[in-house]
Amino acid sequence: MTVYIPPDWQDTINCHAARRHNKHRFDDNHRVLVPDYWKKGLTGEVAFALHYGLAPDLEDRPAGDGGVDFQIGDMAIDVKTTNNIDIGLLVPVIMNSREEVRRQDTYLVLAHYRSADTITLVGWIRDADARTFRSDVVIGRGPLNHIVPLARLSPLDLLHARMQEAKRSIVV
Repeated sequence: MTVYIPPDWQDTINCHAARRHNKHRFDDNHRVLVPDYWKKGLTGEVAFALHYGLAPDLEDRPAGDGGVDFQIGDMAIDVKTTNNIDIGLLVPVIMNSREEVRRQDTYLVLAHYRSADTITLVGWIRDADARTFRSDVVIGRGPLNHIVPLARLSPLDLLHARMQEAKRSIVV
């Protein structure tokens, strides 16, 4: 499903993304994988938020967001944005077993960055399921990633139903 980002949100994204980038660009663990990654990633998160009526997280997170862009009750969602979906969904290999256990129930959503005003939300997979796919080095995309083929992503309407259940569990 394609989401169009209104101009006022594009301005908000540009300001927050640039601020975040400037605060972290000299950090030791700062990796630039693609040009404008900070803007593209936040654009994917905002598109997801706008489509599903959620509030995007625009806070500065000096230590990162822990791989969680949205928290709905016990449901954690991490939006992965790319301008090249032909590769599939890339999920970085985690060498820390405690971190892998912590992330296993996180829902990973693939967002395709088409332009500053157009994002396509492609599909989703649970983190633990994504880690069952082969891992390899994809040139220009960081060290080692699990590669999830697009055909193995679940439809977004199923994720939306789970999100609705998670919202109801908060109220009840």
